[in-house]
Amino acid sequence: MAVITLTTDFGWRDNFVGVMKGVILGLNPAVALVDLSHELPPHDPAQAAFSLYTAYRFFPKGTIHLAVVDPGVGSERSIIVVQASGQLFIAPDNGLLSYIIDQAPIFKAYRLENPALALGRVSRTFHGRDLMAPAAAHLSLGFPLEKVGPEIKSPVRLPPLYPEIQADQITGRVVYVDRFGNLITNIPSPLVADWPAAEIVINIGPETIIGLSSSYAAARPGELLALTGSSGFIEIARYLARAERPPDLTVGTPVVINFVKPLSPR
Repeated sequence: MAVITLTTDFGWRDNFVGVMKGVILGLNPAVALVDLSHELPPHDPAQAAFSLYTAYRFFPKGTIHLAVVDPGVGSERSIIVVQASGQLFIAPDNGLLSYIIDQAPIFKAYRLENPALALGRVSRTFHGRDLMAPAAAHLSLGFPLEKVGPEIKSPVRLPPLYPEIQADQITGRVVYVDRFGNLITNIPSPLVADWPAAEIVINIGPETIIGLSSSYAAARPGELLALTGSSGFIEIARYLARAERPPDLTVGTPVVINFVKPLSPR
């Protein structure tokens, strides 16, 4: 059975997500539809890119991922279909697939242009329904990828995901804020795994954290802490409270980890 995942910033108040599912099921009633997220921050391809990047590897080969966070809908921006890591990805060409492309040893990207894949008359404000959803359905039925449209070599890219690394310092940033207000950084946890907790000093905005905690509950209620999150990246959190506190602690806030050797006893 073919699998199609959906990632959007549409929310659940309106019928946008349901209509896209209707289009897909109208073309392929046997497909399995999986909602990844529909509560992503509106108009923010970067957070959508991180959300999809940390999710796709948990799906079987051949899965089709449909992602619609599209502030440029109706403009001259393209829609692309990317083949990478044994899966297919459909999204606006606005950087949403950057992290997946950057980490794929080989990828192919095509501009979605074949009119046979469109639903019919195309709205200028709902390409998710009229172009991307039917394309995903047709691909799930075996439509040849090379007939989607012309191959492209340089999709739009966001700034690189991973941090700057020096011998005793890692410089990164917050790239995602989850529902609980936890600040997910772009610093992979293996980069700090071999350092003793007492030698890890984390500076984020105006705050300083010493060491990594083993769980959220390792801190007192409201206390700021750092730990390895489920996505495999260093995460800044507060136990039973939101760590995000704009403008100082939010997406884009710099995060600097210093490795400090303790002073030798005299």
